[in-house]
Amino acid sequence: MISLVQDYCSYYMIRFNKQPQFCRKVDDAPAKRPQTRRTRPEPVVVEKEDPDPDLPSTFTVTKLLKDNQLANCTIPAIERKPLSGLMSNMTSEKKQLVELLNQDIIRPSGVCWDDIKGLTTAKSILMESVVYPVRYPEVFTGLLEPWRGVLLHGPPGTGKTMLARVVASESGCTFFNITCSTIVNKWRGESEKIVKVLFEMASYYAPSIIFIDEVETLAAERGAGEHEASRRLKSQLLTELDGITQRDGIVFLLVNSNMPWEIDPAMLRRLEKRIYIPLPDFKTREELFETFLNSKNIELVPKVNFQELAAKTEGYSGSDVKLVCKEALMSSVRKMLPYMGGKNHTNRKDKISLSDVLTAIEKTKPVSKSLSKRHQEWQNEMGSS
Repeated sequence: MISLVQDYCSYYMIRFNKQPQFCRKVDDAPAKRPQTRRTRPEPVVVEKEDPDPDLPSTFTVTKLLKDNQLANCTIPAIERKPLSGLMSNMTSEKKQLVELLNQDIIRPSGVCWDDIKGLTTAKSILMESVVYPVRYPEVFTGLLEPWRGVLLHGPPGTGKTMLARVVASESGCTFFNITCSTIVNKWRGESEKIVKVLFEMASYYAPSIIFIDEVETLAAERGAGEHEASRRLKSQLLTELDGITQRDGIVFLLVNSNMPWEIDPAMLRRLEKRIYIPLPDFKTREELFETFLNSKNIELVPKVNFQELAAKTEGYSGSDVKLVCKEALMSSVRKMLPYMGGKNHTNRKDKISLSDVLTAIEKTKPVSKSLSKRHQEWQNEMGSS
């Protein structure tokens, strides 16, 4: 008997990566408790007081917020719906998948549109594609029903993931941050189950956004040498996308890609909005430098001309500009490190000169410049914005 239990524990640990729980079966008929006779309490008679003559007989209630403001103050579904309500009729295997996916739900981070510099066109399209259908569902019905999928594509470091987080924060949607490692499983059929449970959870917590980063890793174009497991996973994902409109509540699929030309055409057809996120232009780069270098702990000596910095960073992404500012600040800190000792330097003020920033630009090369032209050509041919 002991060997059987040990074998079962080993199998369970390999299968589910945790130890099993053993329960002892008790008698079905619970022991009857002695019933005590309840006595009904005597009613309490309260004498009615005379009304105060100073108080008005009628009054009106004034709303503190308008109706559309009240709709925006509602508690998110992830806060008002317990997870037990979804798992009540599920098998133990499905419950484990729900607990796995629940770890990928990201709470609103407080970011807003003003935190993203530039990208005016992309912001406008995302507002009408995702945010407005959630705020005004009565408008987006019939032919105006919300789009099922939105693709953000562009060179790395241009703010695609940041845009997705802002959309979730502004719309109040439940945000599922899904990566390839979440869905792909080595056991046969498990990946398809995860995808199915994912869309069930998204429907339960609607309105919700399923965000898949680097979607080309999951939905690459199918070929003759493709593995059977990859083909089954794509089929399940496409099936769930086709059923989005039949589900209760609003569910969006928001994906980003650094190489959209590798995405399967069947997936592209279901991504009805395909938005190009370009490299920052001159004005946006100027705003980025001003944002990063105008910190309370940074002193520019002398005053730095941000237009000059923007002119010297043509082809740099937003992430590249941030790295330039970080390298310039680090050059100032390097000069202080030998003299810091063991003192507290929390309230220090780092001095940065124009030469520090120009040196940082020479050391930091852009990584996205070569991809920008190819993304623009793909957008002209396949874009839908």
